[in-house]
Amino acid sequence: MKKIRQFLFLLLCIIFVLSGCTGKKEESQDAYDLSGKTYYNTVDEFGNNDHSKVWFGKDGSFVLKDNFYDGTYEMNGSWSVNKDVCTLEVKESGVGNFSKVIFEIEDEDTLVLKTTLAGSVSDQIFSTTEIKGSSGSSSGSSSGSDNSETKPEPAKEIPCTGLTSTYHNYWSMEGSGSWNIGAKAEPENTTDVITYSSDDENVVKVDAEGNMYPQKQGKTKIHIKCGTQELVVGFETKVKGPTTVKLDKDSLTLYMNNTAKISATVEPDTAADKTLTFTSADKSIAKVDSEGNVTGVSPGNTKITVKAVNDVSATCDVCVEGETVIFEMKNNVSVKAGSGEKIPYKAYHVGCYDGETFKNDVTDYVDFHTAYTSALDIDGNGNVYAKGAVYETVDIEVYFTYSDGGSFFVTSDTYIVHVEK
Repeated sequence: MKKIRQFLFLLLCIIFVLSGCTGKKEESQDAYDLSGKTYYNTVDEFGNNDHSKVWFGKDGSFVLKDNFYDGTYEMNGSWSVNKDVCTLEVKESGVGNFSKVIFEIEDEDTLVLKTTLAGSVSDQIFSTTEIKGSSGSSSGSSSGSDNSETKPEPAKEIPCTGLTSTYHNYWSMEGSGSWNIGAKAEPENTTDVITYSSDDENVVKVDAEGNMYPQKQGKTKIHIKCGTQELVVGFETKVKGPTTVKLDKDSLTLYMNNTAKISATVEPDTAADKTLTFTSADKSIAKVDSEGNVTGVSPGNTKITVKAVNDVSATCDVCVEGETVIFEMKNNVSVKAGSGEKIPYKAYHVGCYDGETFKNDVTDYVDFHTAYTSALDIDGNGNVYAKGAVYETVDIEVYFTYSDGGSFFVTSDTYIVHVEK
């Protein structure tokens, strides 16, 4: 019985010792804290220096950057430590289809990669000491390294959730100045960058700031991107003005006091400003309004010019047929009463038929008329002059008439003669 009690006591001592040792080891392994540290592996399986590194955030996030042939990819997600194993739970990966990455922890400054990655093979050493060009084949850190340099935590990514623009369709005239497309990302503090591109830079160019530069006539689309968001805006560059003005007739014949219309169109139809102006070379022969309606004033030939905003133009020859007498005298002339001063005037018989014009001086064959014959008269030379004495300054209306002795009779407009006392 005594031997049995001794055996049981010895067994309990052994269990106590083993339990104490096991607990001490687990306590040591559970104490690994990787937060805020960066571990480097400076050589990959392709011989690239400055190869890969993994950063452990204090918030439980990680970022692993690695070379892949001639490029670089990045993983991110969350990390955790269980005894001497560090597990990376991958949320986003720039290459491959990884869900977990496993590191074995040798000590506080040394990790051993146990997962084969795109640019790294298993059992490669990651150290808190960054040694440029090292083979990475030896474990542990360099002497005296305490990883005292604080590595900045990467900025938290804020994805873009929406895009807006001032308009969904734009147009502008070719060669006009630039202006901004007015794109805005949501939320305002997104870390995603807005980019711009034009389907056809021959129509419109757009720079990195969203400034548009119209080039030549045509239609295209502008793509605005921010992260996973995209907005497509239609754009058209129109010609500044017409390249051609077309008239429905090259010549026009009409009689005095009659009206005919000149219709005008522009090419191309996409011209931004289709405004046209109509002008007459001689308004005493024909006048024209803003709609192209031409009215004959007196016999003769003239031209109507139709001009676009960019000075592109077309002309129409106008012939006004018929005959009339044109009277010429300076209006609002002044003469002193009793001075015998003469006021010259002229009269012409003009006509136009089949494009041929004539103009005859008929000054000596007109009659002068006024209601104030005591103040004004006409002499045998066809000149108007003031006669007699007047007792006050007056404006006297005068006019001329011409008759060919038959049915042709013309009278002038009213003129004013200022007679001073």
